[in-house]
Amino acid sequence: MRELSEVICPACHEAIDLSIDLDAGSRTYVEECPICDEPMRVRVRVSDDDEFTVKVQAAPREEAADEDGEPALVEETEVTCPACWETVSLTIDLSAGSQTYSEDCSVCCRPMTVRVWVSEDRGEHTVDVEAESD
Repeated sequence: MRELSEVICPACHEAIDLSIDLDAGSRTYVEECPICDEPMRVRVRVSDDDEFTVKVQAAPREEAADEDGEPALVEETEVTCPACWETVSLTIDLSAGSQTYSEDCSVCCRPMTVRVWVSEDRGEHTVDVEAESD
């Protein structure tokens, strides 16, 4: 099911209509504004009863497309910090494929190793974090 949602472009501040695919569920992706062509990060949250919210923010140009020119697929995911046990939000670029990198916890600032596995068709992914040894 698709719904239209009016949002304000963070670059040109014009009102635009986004077509939201509720069947895709909650997700984060990058889309270009149809007016100014600037990339914006779109976050869609869909509840069990198909209520939804849409938030947009400016996205760096490098997130707009991957090396093959395909739209970047950026997703927000929540993980538990292995040091402080708080739930933190990470933004994962699925278009980069499987990857391992270090990121500091947004709560306790301790480093954690983030491992992302992405299937070849980018349809499935898993995220795992572990504390970095001192």
